[in-house]
Amino acid sequence: MYENAPTPVPVTHGTVPRVFDPFSLGPAPTVTQCPPPRPDLREPSPLSLRYGLTLPSAAATPSVAQESAEIMCDIHGVGAEMVEPALDLVYELAAHACRFTAAEQVIHLALRCTGSAFEVTVHDAHAAHAHRHLAAVCDRRRASSLVDVRELVEHHKGGWGYGAAAPYAAGTCTWGTIPYVREAA
Repeated sequence: MYENAPTPVPVTHGTVPRVFDPFSLGPAPTVTQCPPPRPDLREPSPLSLRYGLTLPSAAATPSVAQESAEIMCDIHGVGAEMVEPALDLVYELAAHACRFTAAEQVIHLALRCTGSAFEVTVHDAHAAHAHRHLAAVCDRRRASSLVDVRELVEHHKGGWGYGAAAPYAAGTCTWGTIPYVREAA
């Protein structure tokens, strides 16, 4: 992240592992390698599941995000017991982001599966309010919108939270994590 970029502060409901922020990659290097390095040609695995999607704020977006994530999980061999809660989390976070983003704008959704968790991060276009009263009203509205996310991740002993996005990524960053469950051998 940029040196002065604010770090989203997690809502402390459960253990929140390191948050995957698709905009945390920082600035592009000043010197580019030419030719570029080769892409990763290994077979897909759960640990290589890492995708970012830019989607319109629309009624169909949560379903599109969920179906896309289902294909990604299938290709990467994510265990069957992880797929349903992961897809529910994708749907709920995409729906939440659309509630805070105007129709002509986009949301950014990132998925990642680590050895310990399935992480979903979404950026909406609704920036934090400078006025204290408006900020409090907006926080209550966000908390209400995230009830299903909270219940889902707490049921699976995961974490969730939201905070201001880094300056170069406008709006608010919201995330949820579900501990990764491996199938019994």
